[in-house]
Amino acid sequence: MFEKLISRAAALAGSAARRRRDELAEAWREEAPAGVRIDPAPEGVLLSGRDLARRFALDPALRLLGRGR
Repeated sequence: MFEKLISRAAALAGSAARRRRDELAEAWREEAPAGVRIDPAPEGVLLSGRDLARRFALDPALRLLGRGR
């Protein structure tokens, strides 16, 4: 009896999580510095770009990306 309820709740939670992930990715695309690509990924949001690790250390715009969301 509860299996169906639990299954439905899990499906709704998964759908809400995917929707929120997509919303964040879209908002961060608008804020991201040039040369940084932002895509939804199964585990969250994926940032990619040339020398991203170095740029993350030096560019405050990358470190502050998504703050307050």
